[in-house]
Amino acid sequence: IDFSFQQGGWGASLADMLVRKCDILNRGFSGYNTRWAKIILPRLVRKGSGLDSPVAVTIFFGANDSALKDENPKQHVPLEEFVANLRSMVRYLRSVDVPEGRLILITPPPLCEAAWAQECLQQGCKLNRLNSVVGEYARACLQVAQDCGADALDLWTLMQK
Repeated sequence: IDFSFQQGGWGASLADMLVRKCDILNRGFSGYNTRWAKIILPRLVRKGSGLDSPVAVTIFFGANDSALKDENPKQHVPLEEFVANLRSMVRYLRSVDVPEGRLILITPPPLCEAAWAQECLQQGCKLNRLNSVVGEYARACLQVAQDCGADALDLWTLMQK
């Protein structure tokens, strides 16, 4: 999300397509997981914070949460906690009057393990993520959306097609 507003990024493209129709607000933090995001969410979105009638609010986590515990304990969040954190964020957003039907959970995107292994090698570390594990977090995200009555975008599956 952090880089989505760079030149050619999807956030910049979306803002350009919707210019003078609505504002696109980015509240993404590169490297964050759900554990950290749920803590700062109340500082980012509050009642009366200009979100009077949002077209959509997205929750897009899981890529960092799904990092392998042994190789990346700083970002890793266990699957059960990831689920609880997503539920907590949904509850909070509803408590500040984000309307039902305006909240979209986005699964983490798939991981190209070969490319990520090269990146890890350049950084001097072992492969610290696996696409199969990201898939577990993606499925959990979809289940949370279903359980909470929120919409979902299954980016993990769509991008692999």
